Amino acid sequence: MTLSTLQRSIKPLIDNELIIESAIGESTGGRRPALYDINPEGPYIVGIDISRSYTRFVITNLNLSTIYAEKALPISSPQQTITAICDTLKETLNDLSISKSDILGIGVGTVGPLDREKGIILNPTNFASKEWVNIPIKDIIERDLGIPTFIDNGANSAVLVEHLFGIGKKYGNMSYFNCGMGIRTGVISSDKLIRTSSDSEDSFGHMIIDMDGEKCSCGNYGCVECYCSTLQIIRKFRSKAKAGRSFASSKPPEEIDYIDICNMAEKGDELSREIMTDSAAIFGLALTNYINILKPELVILSGPLFRYSQLYYDVATSAANKRLRFKDKDNPVFRRGGKFQINSISLGAAAMVFEELLNQ
Repeated sequence: MTLSTLQRSIKPLIDNELIIESAIGESTGGRRPALYDINPEGPYIVGIDISRSYTRFVITNLNLSTIYAEKALPISSPQQTITAICDTLKETLNDLSISKSDILGIGVGTVGPLDREKGIILNPTNFASKEWVNIPIKDIIERDLGIPTFIDNGANSAVLVEHLFGIGKKYGNMSYFNCGMGIRTGVISSDKLIRTSSDSEDSFGHMIIDMDGEKCSCGNYGCVECYCSTLQIIRKFRSKAKAGRSFASSKPPEEIDYIDICNMAEKGDELSREIMTDSAAIFGLALTNYINILKPELVILSGPLFRYSQLYYDVATSAANKRLRFKDKDNPVFRRGGKFQINSISLGAAAMVFEELLNQ
């Protein structure tokens, strides 16, 4: 850019206090240049994470350096969930003395498939309510709050924030996996976010690894999700426990959840370790195929399964490393959880707002 073009380009950002002069640079022979940075005290952004088992939102600043508030809410029907998010957000802004006019935008990272341009959640599986079909969440939130709203799938949001602000800043090729009730994947390739045609995020979860395997919710047989989701781990544990296998808990099998199983496995319970190890080994095998195709430099493994189980992470990454055709220095770097951990999707949704507005 010429200097005059640059000045015209940044003037709206300066006028709206999105960027500020932060320092004076070194001279290269002429006048010392002014250096600009994102204004940490400028407008706020809201990021919302809508997952299958919970929702949460954060209020942050433009460079995501400060979280002013974060709230977790249960998920139920679309109407109840979205109303709860909007009402709680209004209360939080009031408590913080933040005007809605000071909010640059709202980002929503959610489970796909989506119509991202229209802001519609189409027909996600395994939600708490079957009413989550063709929900125009963008329009509903904008009507209630009067704030520009953007929507993307949660894995895309998470990989974006890790690439721009987190542990992926130095990697041009990276992948993010969120493993819970389903398996959600976001991909950065050559510094660009890769989107699917339907803005879905579950293609890895529906990779077929056993053509004669168990039937999946998608209708195929032997998908990764048949073996590597919290729902399947719970189902297999309860089935074996009810068949007579002993386990280290006073709870009846029908009350055991995946956190219980993770905790028991970490403490050496034989049944829990067996189920977690088998599932993680299958995940690692599928991960090998994925890495051999896309060759990411960094792989972030996140979500409830990895958050609550070091064992699952260790077995999955070990199984993948043993089978990779690239060795040693060419293998990807594995990280458990990333920089932003449980807030990766909500903060990613916030980062998406800034990216979307800059590209308008």
